[in-house]
Amino acid sequence: MTKRMMMLLALIAFGPGSAAWSDTPFDGTWRLNTAKSNLAGDTMSFADAGGGMLKYTDSAQSYTFKPDGGAFTTPFGIERTFRKTSDTTFITSNRKNGLLLNTSWWKLSLDGSTLVIESKGTKPNGEAFDNVTTYTRTSPGKGLLGGWESTSVKLSSPNALTFETQGADVTLTISAIKATAHAKWDGKDYPANGPTLADGITLALTRMGHNSFKLVQKFKDKPIAIIHYHVAADGKTMDAKGTDGQGKEPFTQTWEKQT
Repeated sequence: MTKRMMMLLALIAFGPGSAAWSDTPFDGTWRLNTAKSNLAGDTMSFADAGGGMLKYTDSAQSYTFKPDGGAFTTPFGIERTFRKTSDTTFITSNRKNGLLLNTSWWKLSLDGSTLVIESKGTKPNGEAFDNVTTYTRTSPGKGLLGGWESTSVKLSSPNALTFETQGADVTLTISAIKATAHAKWDGKDYPANGPTLADGITLALTRMGHNSFKLVQKFKDKPIAIIHYHVAADGKTMDAKGTDGQGKEPFTQTWEKQT
């Protein structure tokens, strides 16, 4: 699982939680409009680590593995397998506490300039998904070796977010993946929990105005995403501009209020 796909599985936004903002423009359920969003732009690289091992690196994590199908654990705590099936094809699987998150098929173009990853699985609520991410090579290399940047992300069934504020408390629910988080509007880190979320994911919130806020998503105290949200005056859409934890790899999201 690439870093951006991990973030998408754990995609989280929060509304404020002080009594003064108890009737917030964030309350309710929002669904991601992928046609109006740009989720591409994340980068990753592979390097030869010797002894048949590969080193994977992105802005959030780095680890080595052998692409022989054997199981290993990533820094995000994901139990992973990665198997090379030919010079241009690979199969990966990702599990958390034994629960299968997804199986992915990686396909290199014959000229080695493009990499397509199709990821399939079933969410905890039983809903199937089939996501496709296309990467373009950014530095020379043979096979997977070298640098890559995503140019297209297609999600078959984006998750919906539900906000509920009560006094100083705010609760976020992502029902499709059975994830919840409870926070206060005080800029402190609060944990997000769910069967598909990496252990150690936290969020910190800063209000930027009546209709806007900033979210910093962290993994074990390391920022992995910084996102600024703004609800339109009519309250029907919520736009977000984000980067990775280093302020790079920009992306945008458009969320639509559900009735």
